[in-house]
Amino acid sequence: MLRATIKSLLARKLRLLLSGLAVLLGVSFVTGTLVLTDSLGVVFDRLFTTINAGTAVGVRGTSPFGALDATADRAPVPQAVLDRIRQVDGVTEARGNVSGFAQVVGRDGKPVSTGGAPSLAVDIAPGSRQESLRVKQGRAPTGDGEVAIDAITASKSKLLVGDTIQVLLKGPARRFQLVGIVGFATTDNIAGASLVAFPVEAAQRYAGTPGSYTQLAVAGANGISQAELRSRIARVLPKGFEAVTSAQSINESSAQVKKGLGFFSTALLVFAGISLFVGAFLIFNTFSMLVAQRTRELALMRALGASRGQVTRSVLLEALVVGVVSSVAGFAIGIAVASGLRALLDLLGIPLPNGPTVIAGRTVVAAIVVGVGVTATAALIPARRAARVSPVEAMRDSGPAEDRSLRRRGLVGGGLLLVGVLALAQGLSNGTLPLVGLGAVLAFIGVATLSPFVARPVTSLLGAPFARLGVPGRLGRGNAVRSPRRTSATAAALMVGLALVSAVSVLGASLKKSVEAIVQSSLGADYVLSTERFEPFGPQVADALRGKPGIAAVASFTQGSAAIKGRTGGAGRVSIQGVDPVALAQTLRLTAVDGDLAALARGELVMSADVAKSQGLRVGQQVPVTWARTGATSLRLGATYATNQFAGGYLVSKAVFDANTSVHDPLVVAVRAAPGASPADTRAIVDAAVRPFPNIRVQDRSQFVQAQGRQVDQLLNAVNGLLVLSVLIAVLGIINTLALSVVERVRELGLLRAVGLQRRQLRRMIRVESVIIAVYGALLGLVLGTAFGYALVNALHDQGVTEFSVPIGRLLLLVVFAAIAGVLAAALPARRAARLDVLAAVATT
Repeated sequence: MLRATIKSLLARKLRLLLSGLAVLLGVSFVTGTLVLTDSLGVVFDRLFTTINAGTAVGVRGTSPFGALDATADRAPVPQAVLDRIRQVDGVTEARGNVSGFAQVVGRDGKPVSTGGAPSLAVDIAPGSRQESLRVKQGRAPTGDGEVAIDAITASKSKLLVGDTIQVLLKGPARRFQLVGIVGFATTDNIAGASLVAFPVEAAQRYAGTPGSYTQLAVAGANGISQAELRSRIARVLPKGFEAVTSAQSINESSAQVKKGLGFFSTALLVFAGISLFVGAFLIFNTFSMLVAQRTRELALMRALGASRGQVTRSVLLEALVVGVVSSVAGFAIGIAVASGLRALLDLLGIPLPNGPTVIAGRTVVAAIVVGVGVTATAALIPARRAARVSPVEAMRDSGPAEDRSLRRRGLVGGGLLLVGVLALAQGLSNGTLPLVGLGAVLAFIGVATLSPFVARPVTSLLGAPFARLGVPGRLGRGNAVRSPRRTSATAAALMVGLALVSAVSVLGASLKKSVEAIVQSSLGADYVLSTERFEPFGPQVADALRGKPGIAAVASFTQGSAAIKGRTGGAGRVSIQGVDPVALAQTLRLTAVDGDLAALARGELVMSADVAKSQGLRVGQQVPVTWARTGATSLRLGATYATNQFAGGYLVSKAVFDANTSVHDPLVVAVRAAPGASPADTRAIVDAAVRPFPNIRVQDRSQFVQAQGRQVDQLLNAVNGLLVLSVLIAVLGIINTLALSVVERVRELGLLRAVGLQRRQLRRMIRVESVIIAVYGALLGLVLGTAFGYALVNALHDQGVTEFSVPIGRLLLLVVFAAIAGVLAAALPARRAARLDVLAAVATT
């Protein structure tokens, strides 16, 4: 039996190779993602170990919310604490570090983009053995008007040592002399973050707090462990500060960067899973057709004494070989994919430190288990089907039984679809992503199982225009209509890919329409001022605009963190905004649900009605609030308002906000023009006010909507680019099915040629069949994808996706794309069919 299985594999190696290619692509993405993730873990551990070399203990403000927070949420460390630590026994060196915001302006006058990474101001002290920055060109800055920048930022901005450069520091751009280019031992910056290095005193003045530090770095004498030195330092620290070992600091810093890049890795694994799922349809269809074509062969094996189990194991062994070969090849290619993904991050503006390629044992196991598991699972049903046919019945059968009852299939498919829809709805309602994924998988399988019920009428309708083109069109249409199970199985793979593309397209169109609706219903301002990444930019712009002719109101929105405790257990740490109550009323369309919004001016808290309801809070109650700077207090809930995306969930007056936080710079400034003012004159006044701030964008209402739409389009393009892999696998499935159908219909094709069908007509027949299958799969995908998109929009209603929109033009383009894919997929099978020898084909049994 083993010998027969091997011969069967060798006889069908090309067809199995196409099936294995689908697994190979999926496994290579899984491998590449895991290799990249493990490599980055080692690289960043080494990088932060290098940065913290020479430091045994760090000192910082305690987290105000009891968890790992950004530095901005921690109180600065005053000079007095540094002086006290220098007196601790065992301390050989202690220095203060400063970090904050600083963004370089390039030669073109535009801020240097970091692709989402932070723009940091840091101090540099070249005389300290704890200093991790290394001067690569020029020298370290020493004077108040001197800076150094990292090598990658220098390259992006085309700046050279000796240039006078502009640097943004939460205010108007300041000019500095560029005296040096810096980096670390193994990289030029940290995961794409730009660095502007100042002398310590200048860093305190421009990016921190004069006389204070962001944190302290302490070196210890030989023979004193980090834990022991931390204990000694902790005993002299005042309340509100903590000491941590260098090892803990390294782990925290590395974990933060890995978390920032974790979304990228997770997204790649999701798309790899989608590709493998689509590939499973291809493998299932391939083995189903192979089993159908080998009916007589398998019957002879049964007649010669092979048991059902042996037949099943024979088919599964073929699948196992395909899975192992594909997994090994996918693993090898995946190592190269990891390098490609690293290059992709570089293109996205996130350069990564150089380091070794790490191939962990779990990556090898994952590649083999995933590849073999998907292949064996997909081949299981065809294997069992092969074993169930009795020898005598199989000897009489000349092909797949398309006339079998669909009743069982309908029950199974309906059940799977129902369970999938319920799981999907539950997962979307409570935000459980694994349940969403399971529901989507079951729904796809359910639809694919039910697809034969509609395949015949739909493909007949789709093929009607081709039937008018002559004999090839009628024959191609007949081939697609004749085998609804095969047509459905082939179209299922394309259905999955295009369903996901169409779901994303529907969500994107709904997002853009929702933004427009939100702006119309929530924003009363005529202009919105913000940076590209909504970073703080100082109060000077708002101050310059207040009182100008033609300006009716200027509202600054300052955002910080607080912990809110509700009746239902609390929201925990939340974002809260400080606003001017008078300007707020003129720039936002805020509708009170309960209470009076004038409560803001009285120093009370106002909340979104939905948020208040979820926390069990009502107007008039005292709400416990813990602030980052002043700690625990309480505020009276003075009013609730209807959901407003610009207001967010929580608002307090600017006076209350400033009294309890150390954040005073706005993220957004909203400007409303005076009634009757000339739009051109008003825009000129606003543009003049922001001219010293190259990082601030001025957008009117329509420009703001367009900018949000462009961001949505960028996201859509990235997602659809990754989904192309699944569509490519689906096209391979069509190629494989057509190639197998050519082998199955050799005698039929020979007879057609014998009665006068020309080679070009035969090729056209194959192309028509391919196009009908592809368009059928596309239509299934569009219907299912639109339904998924509608479900996503409903699930995201509370997050501001309030409008449902179907991008008809984009979806029609997907159908056209499917038709083109069908033509391309038919090229090789059609060529093979046309090259068949007529006499040999007719003689085939």
